[in-house]
Amino acid sequence: MHRSPRVIVVGGGIAGLTAALNISQRGAHVSLVEREAVLGGRALNVCCKAIDGVCQSCGGCLLADRLAAVTSSDRIDVHTLTSITHLQRENAGFALQCSGSYDQDIQADAIILATGFDHIDAHTKGPYGFGIVPAVTTGEEMERRFKEQGQATYDDIGLHKVAFIQCVGSRDEHVGRGYSSFIVFRYALRLARVLKSRLPDLEITIFKMDIQTAGRDFATTWQAVEMEGIRIVAGLPAVIRRSPENPRQAAFIYSDVLTGELSHEAYDLVVLSTGIQPRRDAEDVAALYGINRGPYGFFAARDDDTSTLAPGIFVAGCCQAPRAMAESVAHAQQAAEACARYLQEKAL
Repeated sequence: MHRSPRVIVVGGGIAGLTAALNISQRGAHVSLVEREAVLGGRALNVCCKAIDGVCQSCGGCLLADRLAAVTSSDRIDVHTLTSITHLQRENAGFALQCSGSYDQDIQADAIILATGFDHIDAHTKGPYGFGIVPAVTTGEEMERRFKEQGQATYDDIGLHKVAFIQCVGSRDEHVGRGYSSFIVFRYALRLARVLKSRLPDLEITIFKMDIQTAGRDFATTWQAVEMEGIRIVAGLPAVIRRSPENPRQAAFIYSDVLTGELSHEAYDLVVLSTGIQPRRDAEDVAALYGINRGPYGFFAARDDDTSTLAPGIFVAGCCQAPRAMAESVAHAQQAAEACARYLQEKAL
């Protein structure tokens, strides 16, 4: 009797859910392993950024359907509060030892790693005053407030001027992060537009190094930002401090690269757009599965961006490179397709 191939997907975020669904629909039986108590990963904190019912293509709506489909599938076994502690190749496949709520061994023909990412800790950017200056927050915190309290959460706190600071913690070779977390620019544009839609008189300025134009939705978002009067400044502050005139505000000096002007401004709220970095345990995970990492610590892949140098092991989502939610979904689908081709070739 023909046996269905077995695939282990490690990580239950948006990429892992997508990969598990895709490969199960191709006939594989999937064990989805997640070390947290619930599925969803970082996507749990991503809010819908639709404005007056018009979608901004942020990906905030992608999670719910995938969660429902995974938990109802008879081809996917979900193991939360579970970690993989040991792996060995066995009978042209893999034997994986689990610990946690599911402490049994799992046999697999292939593995898809979708272990996600960490946000860069804004505290490490000390001159920007996060955790010290009350008016300084992060995009991640703003996203969480929108998710938990709705888009009206900032309506009644007296905001007049808001600044978004881009590339916080990324594009810095001195700390081994010379790459661009390019998704944070589009991310800030969407958050800024949500605020502006709620508070039309709000003055919003986005400070950036340069414009990252990647993404299928960038042109539409950029045109909307210009029409809505959101100001873009090419230049970043060096230091953010409490305003001497109003301690509840944050103030900084910046140089506009395009005009050459040096300016000083105070803001009611400064939002730091922190970049994406590999998870803190990425080195240990790579060693466990016998895969390589790239120059900045993300899992390395072949030219298809999903197949690793270790046969039968694939990577999906932000563990391989910074990606927006929709892009992580597309990359996870690619990983599942590459995994399916591998399983077919193996069966011949």
